[in-house]
Amino acid sequence: MLKRILLSSLLIVTLSDAEDSFSSERFIGIEVGYSSADTTSAIDKKSISKDIEYGFHIGAQNKEWRTTVSLSLYGDKKKEYKRTMLEFDRFVWASLYKKDHIVFKPYLGGHIGYLNYTDEGGIDESGLLYGAQAGLAWNVLDEVDFDVSYRYSISDLSYVDDIGSFVFGANYIY
Repeated sequence: MLKRILLSSLLIVTLSDAEDSFSSERFIGIEVGYSSADTTSAIDKKSISKDIEYGFHIGAQNKEWRTTVSLSLYGDKKKEYKRTMLEFDRFVWASLYKKDHIVFKPYLGGHIGYLNYTDEGGIDESGLLYGAQAGLAWNVLDEVDFDVSYRYSISDLSYVDDIGSFVFGANYIY
């Protein structure tokens, strides 16, 4: 009986410590950027399509890491790209600018996701997308932060080789 009480007490203390260690802020945000994709057309002609990217994301973060689920779209009537990604970022360090209490947090991360590509030639294919990103997040208010990043993604699709994106995001922290 005493062993059960001790084990139960130890489990409760451990779980309460773990909750503090893994507590995080949740956020929702929007993003806009400029993307460039290396593609192959239906007649095996290599091309680079460039266009404005836009999307939204939701996630959680603390002082050391950030996890995000995002959906982004870009393209025109000739070529269209839809991406859904799970992103993992690790903040390298955080600096506090003492005057305005603005926190700058550079980060490195990776992502994996799903890409759907369609073009006017009748191509409609979907597949795996993975890659890496680097950027800078800065917290300007307790409830708002901004993010500038570069993402590089490689796909396993027949007609899309890779995608590079410069992205600006704004997040509401709740």
